[in-house]
Amino acid sequence: MRKVSVTQTTLLTARRILTGTGASANAVLVCDGRIAAVGDAADLRRQAPSAAHLDLAGTTLMPGLVDAHVHLTEWSLSRHQVDLAGTSTPGQAVRIAEAFSHPERGWIRGRGWSGHEWGGQEPHRGLLDQAFPDRPVALQSHDMHSLWVNSAALAAAGITPDTPDPAGGSIVRDDRGDPTGLLLENAAQLVSDRIPPPTVAEAMAAITAGQTELHRLGFTGVHSFPPIHISGPDTLSVLQQLHERGELGLRVLQHIALDSLETMIAAGVRSGFGSEWIRIGAVKMFLDGALGSRTAWMRTPYENSSSTGVSVMDRRTLRDVVMRAASAGIACTVHAIGDAAVELAFQELCPEDRRVPAMPHRIEHVQCCPPELFAKFAAARIVASVQPCHLMSDWGAADRHWGARARHTYAFRSLLDGGATLAFGSDAPVEPIDPRRGLFAAVARRDDRHRPDGGWYASECIGAAEALRAFTRGPAIAAGTERLQGTIQPGAWADITAWTEDPLEVEPERLPDIRCAATVVGGALVHS
Repeated sequence: MRKVSVTQTTLLTARRILTGTGASANAVLVCDGRIAAVGDAADLRRQAPSAAHLDLAGTTLMPGLVDAHVHLTEWSLSRHQVDLAGTSTPGQAVRIAEAFSHPERGWIRGRGWSGHEWGGQEPHRGLLDQAFPDRPVALQSHDMHSLWVNSAALAAAGITPDTPDPAGGSIVRDDRGDPTGLLLENAAQLVSDRIPPPTVAEAMAAITAGQTELHRLGFTGVHSFPPIHISGPDTLSVLQQLHERGELGLRVLQHIALDSLETMIAAGVRSGFGSEWIRIGAVKMFLDGALGSRTAWMRTPYENSSSTGVSVMDRRTLRDVVMRAASAGIACTVHAIGDAAVELAFQELCPEDRRVPAMPHRIEHVQCCPPELFAKFAAARIVASVQPCHLMSDWGAADRHWGARARHTYAFRSLLDGGATLAFGSDAPVEPIDPRRGLFAAVARRDDRHRPDGGWYASECIGAAEALRAFTRGPAIAAGTERLQGTIQPGAWADITAWTEDPLEVEPERLPDIRCAATVVGGALVHS
């Protein structure tokens, strides 16, 4: 990580600065990692004549981008796994895995396949067995709610026709009752628990390399979620070691897994504990699955089906966890995609006596939101943590599986008009972490092929300024750091993203092509 000294006073000049406060400026004065002054370049030069000068001529500066939902360790490690995104058949996915696999023994891991792209062809262990008769294979779906494995992996996990479905999960079986190799939701954990975990050194190396990529894309911080399908070193511990070595160049809000809640309470750890670089966030819990695997929990059945998806946690359990956490000063963040799940999450997070001082509760994804809730988020002080990039791959599936309910899916305009705070993220490694895709999806509501014409439910489009705020101010509010993050104003952390072009001036179609010219974190130039 390349740094400019954070102790010296530095004047940054640019064509334009989007301060996030409405103030007009073309220069910012940085001292000791904080914003000292913002305004006209000539005025600030007179104010600090001895300051070093970093001229970012022609660029547009804005508060540093923050990805409000990324599985940091899992994403960092996944960059070295088989990438199955864009495959059109299960057979093609197997051929890519064959080409990628190394000759040594051990597990073959991959991710990114989507059943929506396979024309109704179901993944089956037989295909994998032909290519990998002896080596266990585990291929994660695009939405990370399905795992496709071969017979060797099933054997390693002890899964037989007699193995019962775990709570909140399903072992897909054929007509004879034999496992097909497709594991849904919590059933995937039966195999994931058998995969050798990465070492501390491997996790540190992966996160260090991932950090470089994040800086290249303009990110100055992330809200990191616990891994879903890997075990191994605790992310918090790995981050702390990187920080102690002076190698952490991201602001990280680290959320905690539900099974760590009692340990955190016993240790007296509360949301907001930590430093400027690593802070404790909320406890993460799941209420349902995902649209892609049709396990998102809906109030009425899916189109042409009797299924309403999967309810992972009942109301009483959710209420007990929320109250237990809140009484200890720990916020909650709840995965809810289907309208039944979103409704339940809202109802149990809403009561005022369950709030905590450090940061608001939040609902992750809020994909299919009951329309009567749009206007209630603001009063309830619940953050809508959403990932617009999901729209790019899900809009067709939403139309097929949810029918008319798709009108209230990824409803960013309705949420904003109702007063909700939006915090944008990518859910990487589920989706690529590139923020430009999220900006484009929120503003244009089209996919990578610019479909559908005119945008999917275009009335839910939001403006570029609103989308940028959801990548800056929104995550700061969600983290309880709005006085320090999300704006360029005196006293805030000197976290800045510079674009080669002004994202407020380019056409929506060109948002995926603008480039990050420079990234500054805590006054340090970490990418240019």
